[in-house]
Amino acid sequence: MKNTLADFNFFYTFFRPFVDYGTYNHYRNVVIRGRNNIPWGEHYIFAPCHQNALMDALLVLLITHRPVAFLARADIFSNPTIASFLNFLRISPVYRIRDGRDQLGKNEEVFNNSRDVLLKGMPLCLMAEGRHNDKHQMLPLVKGMFRIAGETQKRLGDKPLYIVPVGIDYDEYQQPYSNVCINIGKPIAVQDYMPMYEENEPVALNQMRDALAVALKGQMHHVTSKEEYDAEYAYCHMQTQATLKELSLSNTPWGRFMARKHISEQLANLTDEERATHLAEGTAWAQQVAEQGVPLWFASKGWNWGKTALSVLGVLTTLWLILPIWKYWMLSNLIVYLPTHLLAKKLIKDTQFRSSVNYGIRLFATFFYILIAAIVMALTHSVASGLTTIVLGMLSAHVTPRIFMLLRDIYYSLKYN
Repeated sequence: MKNTLADFNFFYTFFRPFVDYGTYNHYRNVVIRGRNNIPWGEHYIFAPCHQNALMDALLVLLITHRPVAFLARADIFSNPTIASFLNFLRISPVYRIRDGRDQLGKNEEVFNNSRDVLLKGMPLCLMAEGRHNDKHQMLPLVKGMFRIAGETQKRLGDKPLYIVPVGIDYDEYQQPYSNVCINIGKPIAVQDYMPMYEENEPVALNQMRDALAVALKGQMHHVTSKEEYDAEYAYCHMQTQATLKELSLSNTPWGRFMARKHISEQLANLTDEERATHLAEGTAWAQQVAEQGVPLWFASKGWNWGKTALSVLGVLTTLWLILPIWKYWMLSNLIVYLPTHLLAKKLIKDTQFRSSVNYGIRLFATFFYILIAAIVMALTHSVASGLTTIVLGMLSAHVTPRIFMLLRDIYYSLKYN
């Protein structure tokens, strides 16, 4: 297997801004904090929590404008089209026993290539949990990352290698245009574990794993209860507004994420009796919210009629601005009006991949539609008309979903209040 992960790729460099633009448009808000914790100019591995399949990797790309190499489980490469897109994103397969014992031998070359990527100075991203999980809860970490880290640090010598914990928090995994927060923690220096690595490699790997587990939990909303996950998660949403006031946090996606994170940490320190009381309250509140037909993330926003009025005003103002060119606005990007998430829901059984598939459909369909529409306008009208179509199409990809988001908020507010 030729290692091309760290090689310059013109198409990757050219299309990467479009991929990032598509990721930003896939969400309502993408909030990134902690970029100052990244050891810029050094060798480092991104270690994010893994909760939403390919979307986790796409969000890591937003952290840095540099190319990033990834490893992912081999079974998602079974579809040739998907495999081609993953390879384009510099994602390589890692094989597990379930992929067949005869495939495991390929991992040695994959790990060697990953080590070479780091030695050349390109960041590597590894999902330390080894598999994704549709809960705000960290799974046990696997050791593959730490083997790569140890072997790379041996070859770097005095030059440090770092592991950077990255927490990713989604308001919704499947629903389009949700909020997502990316929380980058302080880097872990692999050099600190090298004396033990030379003496007893398994012990050093465990030490690195334990250090990352603590660091990663600190960057994400980790719901501590496995048996009563739903009750705890609901209680966190129920107490969000009160906690925002208690901690003097703003009522923003980031503030609400930090509030929910704080609530779970506080619950972990309560007695069993106190905790049971709060979880019962959370369950009862979630049932009331479900009966009103709104999701937990909306109920915890503290929505009111004032916000509803502002949303109505925002929709009307945007439509008024678009009205003079509404035909060109619509024709420049018809894809944005299609409910492609429903198609992904129908086609994909694995709920964790639905958002990724929806993203892929919209990205490629939007790109080709705008390109074709621009060519048609250029040939039938003028080059200026073709360029205008491209500009309007890209603006529509960003603005039109925001109109839909406001309409969705208005709809939920009418049901919830």
